[in-house]
Amino acid sequence: MQPVDTLILGPLVVTMDAGERVLDPGAVAIRDGEIVAVGTRAELEGCDAAETVDATGQLLMPGLVNAHTHLGDSLFRGLVEELPLEAWLERLWISEREFVSRESVELGARLSLAEMIRSGTTCALDMFWYPESAADAAIGAGFRLVTGPIFFDFEGPDGVSVESRVAIGERWLERYANEPLITPCVQPHNQLTVSPEGLRAARDLADRCGALFHTHCSETATEARQTIERYGRTPAAHLDELGILDGPTVLAHCVHLTDDDFARLRRKGTAILHNPLSNLKLGSGIAPVARMLDEGIPVLIGTDGPVSSNDLDMWTAMRFAGLLQRGVHQNPVLTPAQQIVRMATTVGAEGLGLGDRVGRLAEGFRADLMLVDLARPHLTPMFDIYAHLVYAVGRDDVRSVMIDGRWVMRDRTLETIDEATVLNEMRELASRIEQHAARLEPA
Repeated sequence: MQPVDTLILGPLVVTMDAGERVLDPGAVAIRDGEIVAVGTRAELEGCDAAETVDATGQLLMPGLVNAHTHLGDSLFRGLVEELPLEAWLERLWISEREFVSRESVELGARLSLAEMIRSGTTCALDMFWYPESAADAAIGAGFRLVTGPIFFDFEGPDGVSVESRVAIGERWLERYANEPLITPCVQPHNQLTVSPEGLRAARDLADRCGALFHTHCSETATEARQTIERYGRTPAAHLDELGILDGPTVLAHCVHLTDDDFARLRRKGTAILHNPLSNLKLGSGIAPVARMLDEGIPVLIGTDGPVSSNDLDMWTAMRFAGLLQRGVHQNPVLTPAQQIVRMATTVGAEGLGLGDRVGRLAEGFRADLMLVDLARPHLTPMFDIYAHLVYAVGRDDVRSVMIDGRWVMRDRTLETIDEATVLNEMRELASRIEQHAARLEPA
């Protein structure tokens, strides 16, 4: 084998490759950001490497894929509480109009990226104002991000008119088309905040530019009812009848689905982004994930934004994704732990159009991975690896993280984000946000 940049020796390797091999002790060799060999320690320890990492006593696995979030909302974490989604959004948007800017969104994104990297997440789909700010923050942090232009039927904090969104979106997609860490995505908010004409224009833009299409769908019973009242059909049916589901599409939430909705989603091959934490916290309901999986509908896992679920911890989201279906259906064999790990790695990558690049530790894939410290009381002993990953491992167990062959965290120290500066800047802005919010409260 030719010399490699990094050789990781000795960990328990959970590959999530086509055969879902587990190697103990294993080894992974990386060159130019690409995994060039995965095998046992005995097979690879003779490799000529510029850097050799002794990872004995650790677990090596693909980085987690956070399939739906709003990074800039870390600006407002905990600001709006104890409200149903519709009232919650109205209240949140007041603060967004006051404080959202290119600079503040980039700050919020940097804070969110630090949080995700610390927990072993290496890829996320982000929907928020000023997507260029999040994209630039991700590039600077060495983080893999799926994002792109958003659509609303009103002028938001970004100052973009409804009539200008397609043209501005097209320029955005051209600007980031060749960024290796940025995957383009066209993102109307939902079918109530974007007209049928706006949805079609967004779909056409995505198709012309080869981008993924992402929107919210059937998050609450109120949303579903209002869509039926306005258009005479459910949110999923409305999107389907407009031709929105005819190309690569991912729908966030899908908590309230009819039998007809299931048939449409299954027929179109649409992927669902399951956000168990925010759905519970906002009282939106519990998505019928067990049925989705039973009917072959791809299900990815997301945390939602840090203002709706209050954190970006994929380990907690994975745990709830597994537990909820068992409790609701009173069936302890639903959503097996290995399936949950797939949803957060390989299925997550595939659903976001990255299945040929990340989500597995396999030759030819990009080196997006994490090392988990197994020498912890709550991780000892370990009899079932996947059950451990879903029901025992937490973000504080993640020791090191690599994205595209670059260490972004080593031994719990962030390498690409100045965490102290980000925290100080956020505290200063938070003080102003709090003062503004206090003025909005009734006397």
